[in-house]
Amino acid sequence: MAIVVGTASAKPGTLTRGELRVGCMADGSPIRLPVFIASGVKDGPTVWLEGCIHGEEYGGAASIIEFMRSLDPNVLNGTIIGVPVANPASFNFRSRVSSIDGQNLNRIFPGSLGGSHSFQLAAVIGEQLEAHADYLIDLHSGGIGAEVPFYAIYKDDGGEVAQRSKDLAKRIGVDTIWRTPDAREAGGTVTAEALRRNIPSVTVECGGGTFTEQHLQDYLTSIHGFMQAVGVLSGEAPVQKQYTIISGGSFVHNREGGLFVPACKVGDILPQGAPIGRLVDLFGETVEQIDNPYPDSYIAALRCRFYPTHAGEICAEAIPVERREGL
Repeated sequence: MAIVVGTASAKPGTLTRGELRVGCMADGSPIRLPVFIASGVKDGPTVWLEGCIHGEEYGGAASIIEFMRSLDPNVLNGTIIGVPVANPASFNFRSRVSSIDGQNLNRIFPGSLGGSHSFQLAAVIGEQLEAHADYLIDLHSGGIGAEVPFYAIYKDDGGEVAQRSKDLAKRIGVDTIWRTPDAREAGGTVTAEALRRNIPSVTVECGGGTFTEQHLQDYLTSIHGFMQAVGVLSGEAPVQKQYTIISGGSFVHNREGGLFVPACKVGDILPQGAPIGRLVDLFGETVEQIDNPYPDSYIAALRCRFYPTHAGEICAEAIPVERREGL
């Protein structure tokens, strides 16, 4: 049965484009997800590749566009559905949350067709995953005001789909993997929704702030590795000698406002009490020192240097190291 997503239809050996309508604005202008479908001449799995579920994380969109436009569908075994922007109402306002209802789309899955716009959008994406996807790869970053290292996340409920997700996370060029347990109960994210629908999935985190050439190359490495690991592309997916598994953790919030000055780098593993950064006022005086509250924690996100920061915002994300393991 042919794959059809909105106005895009899969045709063997071709790259097609279309749009999936998900509502309209008050003036009647449609809200549409851009859709690429690259369909191989040989049978194989279908991968759903998406970015910008958080609209300010635009590096994922740029990378999907670059990847899909460079594909030769004749070498594919199966199909890739590329959705550069999964949340237009967030993307158009360069915001993490929707401009229509203020919701964080990646916290409300499975959504509801009877809910507000973001809930409706979550329900539609879930329906499309159920109808077409054998695998999901979801691209994220630190957004405009923060940076993250290049690492992967998978949801772990102890089942076979979670194990497959972990295996895929080890084949996308990263050496750090965040294991998020109790995914079925926690829910909310698109990857938790994929797990509920028995679809192996991986979240890729990379960059933030200014989108660099290195960020693009890291994203492309992860996408190519994932496609090779599931058999859509030929070749050997990258593997590492050792992986750092992290789990748990929390955001680190400041109490004073000012400009954030980092004292470490994303991807550092800091002991408890080590400095993460400080807040300085508009005279350059330090008004607050921010230290790591957890033992041996991976710094998975960090405010950009001198980014204006109000009291009670997020300065960093610190995740304890669980263990190290091989492939």
